[in-house]
Amino acid sequence: MARIKARAVAATIATLMVTAGAAPPTATAAVPSSFTITGSGFGHGVGMPQYGAYELSRRGATALEILDHYYTNTRARFRDTPPIVAVQLFGPSPYGSTGGDTATSTTATIDGGRWRVRGPKGVTIVQGIGGRTLTFSTSGTQASVTFAGRTWLRSSLLLEWAGTRYFKPGGNKAVVSIRGTHGEYRHGRMRIAARQGVPNIVNDLRLNTEYLYGIAEMPSSWGLTWGARALRAQAITARSYALTKMDARKWSCGCHVVDDVRDQNFSGWLKENEGGGYYGAVWKAAVDKTTRSITNGRVLTYGGTPVAAHYFSSSGGRTANSEDVWSSVVPYERSVSDPYSLEAPGNSYVSWDRTMTQTRARALFGLPDVAQIRVTARYVSGQVKTIVGTSSTGETKAITGKADTLRAQIGAHTTVGSLPSAWISKTTNN
Repeated sequence: MARIKARAVAATIATLMVTAGAAPPTATAAVPSSFTITGSGFGHGVGMPQYGAYELSRRGATALEILDHYYTNTRARFRDTPPIVAVQLFGPSPYGSTGGDTATSTTATIDGGRWRVRGPKGVTIVQGIGGRTLTFSTSGTQASVTFAGRTWLRSSLLLEWAGTRYFKPGGNKAVVSIRGTHGEYRHGRMRIAARQGVPNIVNDLRLNTEYLYGIAEMPSSWGLTWGARALRAQAITARSYALTKMDARKWSCGCHVVDDVRDQNFSGWLKENEGGGYYGAVWKAAVDKTTRSITNGRVLTYGGTPVAAHYFSSSGGRTANSEDVWSSVVPYERSVSDPYSLEAPGNSYVSWDRTMTQTRARALFGLPDVAQIRVTARYVSGQVKTIVGTSSTGETKAITGKADTLRAQIGAHTTVGSLPSAWISKTTNN
């Protein structure tokens, strides 16, 4: 398939502009009890929309063509990669106040095989067989493990289990569950240390297989409905993103990445074993198509350098320039036409509505009352740039900002407390 020529989306953008030129109300305008905000799309809008990638795959585009469309002037090449990525599963956030865990202890349950906990010199402290629960906590700068009523303190701990390269690789395969995380873990090992009074738990994994197999960012089932090449594109972007984080482990967590949307959603064995392994095998096959070995895989690059390839669920007809959503100009994340998100089967965010009460509208705009809400300026993507509230007396207040900032600001004043996206097509008085 030649380089994708995106279909015109004039009708979509025209719809998005419906409210932009509306005249303000007269001095006698009625004050509605609430407003309905209508829009489309889900997510920040930068990079690859997953539903768009799915629809392109359904139309016959290859993974490389999908990436070529959504990431400007990039190339997806096979290249050498580090073997191991360190993923924080539990612990204080390495990204300041964003996310993270504050619980002073957690539990790990090991099912299906033998396990052991070792200290910093490799000496086994305690061991057992599956179906048992350990408690990890901290005391000052030391990490502790409690099992069968006894507690051990060490400067650091290693939890290893059967069926991995670290412990009894030929034994019955064990699976670890940790309270407070959103996954289950079959591969690698856990490193536990004290950080800010919290047990910091990091999973050491092979990047090109064990980590990518557990990335839960796209439905595996798409691979059974002509979406396999979208899954491959997702695997390449996930690998590329992780590579940009792997120059050095973050001191605060001893990790490269965290396991949620602050980096990428990683649910480990839950994803790999999805559908009893049936759907998981579809995702694994897509990952394997992008992998040559544990130290070589296909990576998205710009100017020969791996890129932090952002992605999101679906657009409102066109993706966004990075600087219109956040702050920096990213040369490979340029606005491109995306009718595909709106035409992909199963996309429940082709159109959405949110309600804003009169009380919340007054709070948003700082007006005594709000008779009308209008979108008066948009970014090239169609995302909102300026929104104006007008009172019954004709007084106006405008709010201008980056698309994702406005999405959060406006969304916080809706009855559900959020907006799916900044692609607002119209506002209606109720």
